[in-house]
Order: sequence, then structure tokens, then C-alpha cells
Amino acid sequence: MTAPSRTKMILRSIFSWKMLFMLIGSVVIFGGVFFKIFSGFAAMQAAMANAPVPVVNVSAQPAAEQDWGVEVSAIGVLEANRGVDVTTSVAGLVQQIRFESGENVTQGQVLVQLDADVERANLASAQASLKLAKADLERGQSLRTTDNISKATLEQRQSQYEVAAAEVAALSAQIEKKVISAPFTGELGIRKVNVGQYLDPGNPIVNIQDISKMLVNFSISQKELSDLKVGQAVRMTTDAYPITTFEGTVTAIEPLVNQQTGMVEIQGTFNNAEGLLRPGMFAKLAVLLPSRMHVVVVPQVALSYSLYGDYVYVAKEGKSEQGEAITTVERRIVKSGERRDGFVLVEDGLKSGEIVVTSGQLKLDSGTRVAIVKDETLALPEQVPVE
Repeated sequence: MTAPSRTKMILRSIFSWKMLFMLIGSVVIFGGVFFKIFSGFAAMQAAMANAPVPVVNVSAQPAAEQDWGVEVSAIGVLEANRGVDVTTSVAGLVQQIRFESGENVTQGQVLVQLDADVERANLASAQASLKLAKADLERGQSLRTTDNISKATLEQRQSQYEVAAAEVAALSAQIEKKVISAPFTGELGIRKVNVGQYLDPGNPIVNIQDISKMLVNFSISQKELSDLKVGQAVRMTTDAYPITTFEGTVTAIEPLVNQQTGMVEIQGTFNNAEGLLRPGMFAKLAVLLPSRMHVVVVPQVALSYSLYGDYVYVAKEGKSEQGEAITTVERRIVKSGERRDGFVLVEDGLKSGEIVVTSGQLKLDSGTRVAIVKDETLALPEQVPVE
């Protein structure tokens, strides 16, 4: 074998051993890396398996059985206990205005003085004539006792006196009508006249409303008439105060049933000492009838909504795999009904006494472990008194 051939074989052998060593080194290095990675994953899985299960703090309250009075809903319009447009019954020129728009006035308070100078002058003339007629009548009565005048003359003087007295009374009444006063205690609206304006009988001067009490007229079906009576409770809400419930009573029931609609007109009365209610407001009303329902109710905040229906989270006691006592929640679809004073009637899907979550629902799903924190901000609804 020639020297060049031996050299090539030696070099080929050397390169083969180098590649073998490089391959072995790569396997060792990558094997260590993969071992480190998989060891980390295994340790992480072991740590997660041994980590404590997260617990969500929630507030909860038991579903309660309540006797609720049956309610009949209606829509009505508020009106004042008394309300009119103040006007005049006689024509005249506005001489004085003694009120401001929006002012509270008392019954008999003078609002407007019309010009009555001519009437006062005529009254002075009539009073003078009355004085003379009275003196003539008294002299005639004195002379008649001695038969110095005839009975007919005395009767004529009596008639003249009565005519003069009637004229004085008529002029006095006319002057009184030139003074326009408040017909009752109430709140004035916006003034509709000005000084110097000529008023004809019937022209409006200002609106006055007695809003110490408010009336509301509404209709209910004749089917409810047998359960309805004067004095029953009426609840009302308005668009102006949607979260405020006003309490009133039924004060009048129309004796006539509408033949076309079968509805009966009802009038309720509400105290308005704070002045919140105003005439013309639309009102949503609920008349509490004597019949009662035994129902299950929960706080309205416990109810959640989805495409599949309303649902609540029900807390259940149980044990973990290690045997410790735990509390989990179950998502349950329910059928909800009437809502009243922050509580909702559950018609199906829930029993009385079951614990429902009232806050923290966004963090929950079926099977989530929870810790119940007492919430004293919610109270069970009081039973509706029914007479």
C-alpha cells in the first residue's frame, strides 16, 4: 500500500471517531436539556395537584316561604285633591296683582284687585239714598201711630227703603267680586294676567292646586270587583321616582261597570306631605286584594339571566376527597315571576330553605367551592298584611 493511501485511511478513521464523539456529546447535551424540561413539568404538575383548591367568598341567603297578597296592576293619572283655574265672574281692568307665580297661598288670600272706582261711587250714592229712605220710613211709622198718614203712604215708604237697601247690597256684591281671592289653600301656577289688562268673565288668571293629597283614577276588571272594597291598600310608583313606592288607599269605587270594556273605575288617595307627586303624572298602581298566595321568594340580586333562562346559584354542603367539609354551588335554572320590593317570586326550580348566592356570581360556575360571608344588607320581605 502506498504512503498516500495509508494517509487517506488514517484521516478517514480520525474523522469517523470525531463524528462519533460529536454525536455522543450532542445526545448527552440534548438528553440533559429534555430531562430538565420534563422534570420541571412533572414538578409543576405535582405542585398543582397538591395546591389547595381556590375558594370564592360569596354572600348567600335562604329562599323563604312567604304569604303574598295577590296584586292587580293598573295604570292611572294623578290629579290634585282640588285644582281649578282662578277666574273672574265680572269684567274689569286689572288694578293690582298681589301674588307671585308658584307661591303658596291660603284660602281667602287676595290675588287680584280689579278697578272698582265707579262701583264705589255708585255705592256711596246708593247708601245716601238708603239713609234718606230709612229716615222717611221711621217718620212715617211715627206718624202712622197717630193716623197722620195713610197706610198706603207708609207702605210706599217701606218699599222705597227696601229698594234702596237692595241697591246697596247689589253694588257691595259687585265690588266684592272685583276682589279675586284664593278659593282654597294651595300652590299657584304661572300668572296669566298683567296689570292694566282688561278681563272678561271666565278669563283665566292663575291655576291653583291643592297637592297636600293626590288622587289617582284607574280601571280594573269587573272580575276583581268582588275582592275590592274601599280602604284597601294601593301601591304606586311613578317615572319621576322609579325606586320610591307610595302607599295609598282605595277611596271610591264607581258603581257603574263600563259595558264596552267590562272595567270599573277606581279612585285612590295618596298623602303628599313632601310634595313629590304632581298632577298629570302617570302612575303604575298595584291594588292588594284579600286573597293570598304561599310562595317561595329570593332577593332579586340572586337572580341571573342567560339565553337558556333565569338561574340562581344554590350552595350545597359536601366533603372533599380528603374527607373535609366543603361548600360548593350548583347552577340551577328557575322560573321567576312577580317582583316586589327587591324580591322575586320563584314559581319553579327552588325549594324553601335552599341557600342561594346573592353576590359574587360572576366568579362562579357549577362545582365552584365557596365560603359564605354573612350579608346583613338584605332582609327577608315582610308579609303583606291582608284585611
